[in-house]
Amino acid sequence: MIPSLLLMPALLLQVPAPLPVVEAKDLPTAPRGPMTPQVPDAGADSGLMGEARRSARRGPSLSALQLPAGSVRVKDKIPDVSGWRAYAIEVPAGGKVKVHVVEGRKAWFRVLAVNAWGRDEQGLLQNRIHSGEPQATYQNPSRETRTLYFIVDTLDANMSGEAFEIEVTRG
Repeated sequence: MIPSLLLMPALLLQVPAPLPVVEAKDLPTAPRGPMTPQVPDAGADSGLMGEARRSARRGPSLSALQLPAGSVRVKDKIPDVSGWRAYAIEVPAGGKVKVHVVEGRKAWFRVLAVNAWGRDEQGLLQNRIHSGEPQATYQNPSRETRTLYFIVDTLDANMSGEAFEIEVTRG
């Protein structure tokens, strides 16, 4: 019994500290957002809501919230009928970042990672392989800091106001 008690402090040290939690309403708007990505709308339908969603997704670009430096957990909700929310993040040379929906109806979300033009680029291509989890990653292969965009997208036409939480993990 005593040897297991001696190991208890070592086990407690291995538990990672919880990430700081930020409300999306407290995040600043990014200077610019990505161009609208050309991906199939998984939440499209043929009714009036589907037409409203298609119209909301036709814009030339998305507005984005600027994510803070460091790893963080963000509480947010889908702001409108378009069904998506974009986040801008600065990734230093050689840096890694992962955005993962961890709370909410996870099966109804997907995460897209795109550059400023709304497209894939080197460091994003691994996201084409579906993992079954609403997450995306980026590893900056360049020698300069890059701005990337992670888009939390809904897979249903009527999810306006739907709450979710993402974990942004930097490596």
